[in-house]
Amino acid sequence: MSINTLLGSPQQLICQCCGMPLEDSITSKEPDGSFNEDYCMWCYADGTFKYTTKEQLIDFCVTHMATESWPAEQVRAHMEAIVPTLKHWKK
Repeated sequence: MSINTLLGSPQQLICQCCGMPLEDSITSKEPDGSFNEDYCMWCYADGTFKYTTKEQLIDFCVTHMATESWPAEQVRAHMEAIVPTLKHWKK
């Protein structure tokens, strides 16, 4: 269980790579099994980041998030606005 959950979820955590809201079930873990509350398990797992560029992440998200009601162009615009503001990409 994450520290955030133990404290009664005082804040809504989001992945600092992709912006996805985090819950314990999708929060990443370090190689030692401890939670890393900065990332989701799809962006960071076992000490390794999956995406090396913002463009790679955004392209993946556009491909997998676009729907008839949320077209690819809107998904791309949303991700291009959010991703650069996240801690992982400000390095």
